[in-house]
Parts: sequence; structure tokens; C-alpha cells
Amino acid sequence: MINILAAVALSGAFASADDIEIKSLSADFYNLELAQFEKKLPVLERHERQAERIAKKAACKLPTDIGWVHARVDFALQVSPEGRVTRVVPVETGCRPLETYVIKHLTKYAGHDGAVKRNGDKKWYRQALTFRWPE
Repeated sequence: MINILAAVALSGAFASADDIEIKSLSADFYNLELAQFEKKLPVLERHERQAERIAKKAACKLPTDIGWVHARVDFALQVSPEGRVTRVVPVETGCRPLETYVIKHLTKYAGHDGAVKRNGDKKWYRQALTFRWPE
């Protein structure tokens, strides 16, 4: 079973631990539909450099392959009827500062109406961001 962290609202406040929806995400995470963003989320070189600085400062142990560090953060998204990301729940990577960076990245680029295509009445989706840099 994957370990889902405490939900973090885009305002930065933590959700209560007894939030039933959040608890059920652990078991259902990979059954969630993939989020489809209206515009591709930017992961530019500057974002990868920032992720690298954060991970190195926090001394995070991330997977490497042939001289590259690969940092992937999977997360669940709660999406409003208007297509706004209202909550981000990262899967634990062992690098909490990097997960926080991903939440802030999503806040900036998907925290507005119409950011995510919503499918019917579904409100939870999954997605991931991947960063890489040389070891």
C-alpha cells in the first residue's frame, strides 16, 4: 500500500486527519483517473534546478540511474466543478521539501478555474511530476 501524506489545501492549511476521503485515497490511488490539464504543466530547466537545490539541501535520498537523479512525485488532486485544483495530496517520497515544492508548483499553475478537465462528477484525480538532474 502506498503512503499518502496529510492533505494540503492550496491555502497551505493541513486537512484534518479524520478526513474519510483522504484516508480512502491510499487504497484507491492508482484507480483514480489521470488528471488532464488544459495547458501542459511547465517543468522547465529552472524548475528542475529548483527541485535539485531543495532535494540537496534536505539531503533527500532519491533514485539514480546512469549518473542522473530521478525525482518523481505522484499526487492526488481534488478538482472543483469549475476545474480548479483545490487540494493536493502527495504520495510520500521520503523528501517532504520536494513534495511541498510540487504543491506550490501546482498552486501556481493549476490553482485557477479551468485548469483541469473534469470528467462528470468525479472530483479526485491523480498525476505526477518528474524532475531530473545530474548526480
